Amino acid sequence: MNPLVKTLTAATMGLGLLVGCTSLPSDSTDLTERTAPVTMNSVVFSDYNLKRTWSGGLFGDGERYRLSVVQHGQRATATGTTEVYAVLRNHTDYDYQVEARTQFFDQDGVPTDVKPNWQRTTVPANSLSTYRELSTTAQPLQYRVEVRELN
Repeated sequence: MNPLVKTLTAATMGLGLLVGCTSLPSDSTDLTERTAPVTMNSVVFSDYNLKRTWSGGLFGDGERYRLSVVQHGQRATATGTTEVYAVLRNHTDYDYQVEARTQFFDQDGVPTDVKPNWQRTTVPANSLSTYRELSTTAQPLQYRVEVRELN
């Protein structure tokens, strides 16, 4: 057998063994964020492609994200309602279209809005964009913002 063919065959077999030893492929996701308890006053990515975490891949554990949350919070408006905001950062070289919605909860954790609406927004390439939502009541509220990729 040709020495070059032997070398390539051995390298291919070695790579096959290395890949076979990993417990998960590098594109598998860690479900801890999906199964974590719901937290109030938070922003979450409901689309795992926006922030992906994997473990046991070919090159080890890792994280890849397209968008991140720079900051978020709430404040009272002049009319006594609550304004929620989330500043999103785009880490890619192209504009990213997403949808976001806010679910408001009273102090006991009961949802106050029957059906929150998704709002479209574009986060420019390598830039920031702010999502805002107003409540419909003046009572003290908690919030949870969900962000997903626009399909």
